[in-house]
Amino acid sequence: MAGAPIDSFCRPSSSPQAITAGCTADASAGVCGSCSGGFFLFRGGCYKAGQEPGSEICMAVEGGKCTACNAANGLFQNPAASPTLGSECILCWDTTGADGYKGVVGCNTCTAPQQTGAATCNTCQAGYVKATSTNECKPCGTGCSACSASNQQECTACLEGKYLKSDSHTCVDGTGDTCGQGKYADPTTNECKSCATDIPECTACTYSDTLQKPVCSACGGSKPLLKTAIDGTTTCVDDTGCAVGNTHIVDNAKCLRCGDDANGGLAGCNTCSSKTTCTTCQDGYVKNNGGSACESCGSNCATCTKTNDMSTCTGCLPGFFLKTDGSNKECVPCDNVDKGGIEGCATCTFSGSLTCNSCKPNYRQSGSNPVTCTRTCEDETACGGTAGACDAIVIGANGEMKYYCSYCGESTKFPIDGICKGDSDKAGNTCAGGACQSCAANYFLYMGGCYNTQATPGNLMCKTAPNGFCTAAANSRYFAVPGAAKTDQSVLAYENPLGTTTGSNSDINAYVGVEGCKTCEAPTAATGMASAKCTACDEGKVLTGSGYGCVTCDIAGCSACKADNMCEACGDGYRLEGEACVSTGGGNLSTAAIAGISVAAVVVVGGLVGFLC
Repeated sequence: MAGAPIDSFCRPSSSPQAITAGCTADASAGVCGSCSGGFFLFRGGCYKAGQEPGSEICMAVEGGKCTACNAANGLFQNPAASPTLGSECILCWDTTGADGYKGVVGCNTCTAPQQTGAATCNTCQAGYVKATSTNECKPCGTGCSACSASNQQECTACLEGKYLKSDSHTCVDGTGDTCGQGKYADPTTNECKSCATDIPECTACTYSDTLQKPVCSACGGSKPLLKTAIDGTTTCVDDTGCAVGNTHIVDNAKCLRCGDDANGGLAGCNTCSSKTTCTTCQDGYVKNNGGSACESCGSNCATCTKTNDMSTCTGCLPGFFLKTDGSNKECVPCDNVDKGGIEGCATCTFSGSLTCNSCKPNYRQSGSNPVTCTRTCEDETACGGTAGACDAIVIGANGEMKYYCSYCGESTKFPIDGICKGDSDKAGNTCAGGACQSCAANYFLYMGGCYNTQATPGNLMCKTAPNGFCTAAANSRYFAVPGAAKTDQSVLAYENPLGTTTGSNSDINAYVGVEGCKTCEAPTAATGMASAKCTACDEGKVLTGSGYGCVTCDIAGCSACKADNMCEACGDGYRLEGEACVSTGGGNLSTAAIAGISVAAVVVVGGLVGFLC
């Protein structure tokens, strides 16, 4: 089966998406020859006007051609009198171009040339700098995102993951002492910064992702003592500065926190007059009767009048609320639904009724006072927050969609069974850089992670994987991908229209599901592209005549549609005119609207290099 690039995704040429786009597919090349219905042809693919990614490329469309290219996104209008179809827009960095017109290496935005040849480059891409006297973008030194035009090895800004050393104008990786003595790598600015700038008199420090600021490890000069607050914040102080707030004391040339019991302090102590005399306790502790020590109030209790006696608890630690049942009191987690909590709630208040104030990382927060929490990821850290990705969709036992980790925000953690875990929990799987590359026996690769066939959620997708790839699907919602190896995604949902690939280099085969499909026949081994063939669609959808699509078909008199409300066969008493059915008993035209399907995807235009399906 031929494939066709539609809105940057490979689709079967007989799919509703390809039909809606008016793609005339070249079966041998895996590209579209022309487009229609509000789509335009660009580098072999059909793109919908007015929505991403098409709007990133083109501003106006007519007759399947782009008539106004998006110059702000690095394209120029082909000046040829009759441009080659699909080459009406040329990327500013495309040095091949079309019809004698082309871009410039490393160019970001440009002006179309007045005659055949290269465009005039206005700005360069990251990693390049505009030459002062020629129409060139010169490559910067290693790791530079910006550099001096007179000396490209002199960096002025660094690429992600590199840090600028202002003294040498170079970019370093920030590990060890690469930033230099007394400096640290600041990921918020991609620069090497002096520890003493943020923490006066600090001579050594590292950046804390938790605190979002540097943490000092050594002090000098007039403030030789390191003072560490209970939240981990550090400052450099002298003896007088150590005593400020009465939370620390000087002992053996060190500034010790009153509650630092590992160094002779008193556990749970907040302020003190000596190492052995506590004056006030931290939240969750109370002074024992007549003594100077602090003892626990009880499980998660913040304030109380008697040690280890929950009946005297008057308030709970953050993340808990006080529940009273007769004489019994308990500090309950805000998200404990069984005990009156709210699913996904991280912090809450109780005043007659429970109100959620903020959500856990794997829940989306909406509204305010109170907030509503909607689950977006099964991993409690949301795969490392914004640095990770929770895009591995698994269809649950009841048909619901659940989201698991496809990439971990911490490079030392990896998606194992959909949850970000460390090296000790890799279970023999091959993983690096926040994702997995191949799986061990009884595991299979799926969306960047390795899943165990004997554990949830892996057992919802695959039944057997003796050699690190799925050989038998768990149920009728999935199929095992023919010819997959342990380095390939070897199982796919029947309704996944984006699909997966097997093989490498010139021997790449693609497999796709059918959007909106309920039950399917698995595809056989492909040469190019193979699609599952749908046998039943989700409610509200009907099969196309080919069986490779599930569509809406609300056209009067229509017996079969090839795409959403695009008829291909009419019932008795109607005849087909275009993509609508007309009554043969009179002049009543169908009033059905002809609508297309589009799949929205954010695409960086600089990455649209064209591709074969």
